Amino acid sequence: MEEVTLQIQSVIYQNKASDLKKAVMQAANAVRVAKEYGICISGSMVYGDASAQAVLTEEEVADIQGMLPKEFRFSYRVFGMNTGTAKGHNLLAQHSSAAYLLIMNPDILMSPSCLYELFRSMKQKDTAMAEARQTPLEHAKAYEEKTGETQWASTACVLIRTSVFRSVHGFDADTFFMYCDDVDFSWRVRLAGYKILYQPRAVVYHAKHLSIGAKWLPTCAERYYSAEAALLLSYKWSDFNRTRKLLKQYEACGGEDEKKAAAQFRKRQKEKRLPHPIDKNRKIGKFIGDEYGEMRFQISGH
Repeated sequence: MEEVTLQIQSVIYQNKASDLKKAVMQAANAVRVAKEYGICISGSMVYGDASAQAVLTEEEVADIQGMLPKEFRFSYRVFGMNTGTAKGHNLLAQHSSAAYLLIMNPDILMSPSCLYELFRSMKQKDTAMAEARQTPLEHAKAYEEKTGETQWASTACVLIRTSVFRSVHGFDADTFFMYCDDVDFSWRVRLAGYKILYQPRAVVYHAKHLSIGAKWLPTCAERYYSAEAALLLSYKWSDFNRTRKLLKQYEACGGEDEKKAAAQFRKRQKEKRLPHPIDKNRKIGKFIGDEYGEMRFQISGH
């Protein structure tokens, strides 16, 4: 029996307690199934609450602890501020003694074999991260079918070696509030010489707002933060032509959220708060069209 230590962590923001309990039940089941397959996982599950008011009561915290296997303890941390995802996950990982971190969105529901498949991927040499497959809207980025190697990993659900997380200093919370923090983190992991794998057998359900025609319907916050992150990511990874193009596009014909993102970028630039550019030869950071690397297919409305 292989034994591993794991911290499962999510940053929550105004989530319903009933939905969080569903995610916990699925995670607990994935831990049990992994043990049946020969991987004994112990450790903790941690929620960091970035809501204005605490989402969980003491009774609900006790209920969640009761849902987990005896090898797992539950921890609930109220941040007292809206940290965003990058800072929130850094805070949660800061004092973890586990060998692995599983970073996931609070609305992720794991399939029974998810954890087993992710840990199986980590056995490949020099692998630092293994990403789960999302359904019903699978991420469209390309991956090598034989090895699973990919350019970056979405942190909707990804397994990471804690030692690597710390060696690259976690997420860049000074630059990214949410969105593209996972792209930037992944590229820095690859810049350090590690591989990132996509594991299509590790399936998770990730709720998305879709139209009747199956188009993705982003919220105002998603539009603003994705636009802001796109500007900051291109600048940090030394694609200044892309930065200028995006600024011109947002300012000339963008919506209210894109115009606001462009204005905030100009403000950062004036105040000299832009990130220090890295990868100036652009060996790792690849922008292809509007995407952060090669894609297998296009998502309607994306």
